[in-house]
Amino acid sequence: LENMDLTLERAAADLYATPWRTFRRITLPLLWPGILAGLMLAFVISLDDVVITEFVKSGGQDTLPTYMLGQIRRGITPEINAISTVFLLLSVAIVTLFFFISRKRD
Repeated sequence: LENMDLTLERAAADLYATPWRTFRRITLPLLWPGILAGLMLAFVISLDDVVITEFVKSGGQDTLPTYMLGQIRRGITPEINAISTVFLLLSVAIVTLFFFISRKRD
């Protein structure tokens, strides 16, 4: 937010744009790369913290990473293959989206 160009918001206000429209059309697209990066970082960290989750979780509760780890320990099942495929496709889609967004801006 520090490096955001405020002249765009001022220009929108000069053109009688509502605050909601200014946020939706100007502020949100400028913040979108940071929001997506934060989402990706949170997603990767949540999958990476399986060990901590194993020690902290209470009995009878399974998060997705601990469920996947438990299933892998018993043997790879079709469920784990499907979940892994979804995660892989999601990761590839996000990276591809970032590639096209950065390419479009350049």
